[in-house]
Amino acid sequence: MINNYISNLRKQIDIIDDKLLELLNQRIKIAIDINKEKKKTSVPVYYPSREAFIINRLIRKNKGPLKNEHIKYIFKEIFSASRASVTPPKIAYLGPEGSWAHQAAIIEFGSLSPLVPTKNIPEIFNEVEYNTCDFGVVPIENSMEGTVPQTLDRFIDSNLLIAREIFIPITYVLAGKEKSNLNNIKKVYSHPQAIAQCRKWIRERLPNAITVDTDSTSQAAKIVQRAGSSVAIVSEMAARLYKLKILANRLEENPNNVTRFVVIGKTLPDMTGEDKTSIIFAVKHKAGALYSALKPFSDYRVNLTKIESRPLKKKAWEYLFFVDIDGHIEDQKVKRAISVLKLHTVFFKFLGSYPKTKQESV
Repeated sequence: MINNYISNLRKQIDIIDDKLLELLNQRIKIAIDINKEKKKTSVPVYYPSREAFIINRLIRKNKGPLKNEHIKYIFKEIFSASRASVTPPKIAYLGPEGSWAHQAAIIEFGSLSPLVPTKNIPEIFNEVEYNTCDFGVVPIENSMEGTVPQTLDRFIDSNLLIAREIFIPITYVLAGKEKSNLNNIKKVYSHPQAIAQCRKWIRERLPNAITVDTDSTSQAAKIVQRAGSSVAIVSEMAARLYKLKILANRLEENPNNVTRFVVIGKTLPDMTGEDKTSIIFAVKHKAGALYSALKPFSDYRVNLTKIESRPLKKKAWEYLFFVDIDGHIEDQKVKRAISVLKLHTVFFKFLGSYPKTKQESV
């Protein structure tokens, strides 16, 4: 039996829910009017700097008990519903369904956005460049493996810009069609990278199993969905998507494994005050060239948050440098530092300025 106290609390929740419904509908109506005006001025429906401003403002005002990450999740879905009420942008991502890129796309664009899986990273760039999709989600670096070569290579020849960044913690679960004793498991399917990151757990907990490589963790989930006697190492999202039972959690050896994804598009987000700028450049192959190129950032007090070298394919033993900078390209000190940097480079490419994302808020 439910006592009167709980019954009264539920009535209060019903009243609040009614108010929420009314306010959400009011918000959607205003968003529809805004989107009608955006069409007249060619402003995109997805506006990351505005969304970042809204979420950051609400997080600063939040007094709990609602957690900041929950605010982000709830409002991402509200934004998604607003876009779905007009003409939502199509998003290309590195498939198949259940991949980490799929998860990143949902986190950024919400579950109501039309998502288009692709077979490889160049295809994502093509989808956006040829206007088949409005935006793309591509992996750009991993905390353990470094930058993603295919993404940087494609950026060099593309005019697309980074509009947003998304951090996804990489955690694995053991999933099967049915609950089973771990000692009886004979085969474990997964992508070679996932198997390598979970090798110690497999050795200690699945002593009688052999590992079988697949093209992706999602493919492993599909195989196990059809073969009930085997298991797969996959993301929790893939396990749910392919209706598998989770047999064990947190299989990975390194708890700090994070992949950074970026949203690519054709527009430059406005300044928010909490931005990041990404560039690629190459310098002459001579002593002091890199120092001369980077010195302007020190001179103008611009903080470099990342620098990583990558071999220049056209010339042996020469390198491209991928750099992240605090600030927006419209910041005067960033603009001046980059203008001086260009004087010391033989190649320069601006990749975008976009709202900064705090990893802990994902």
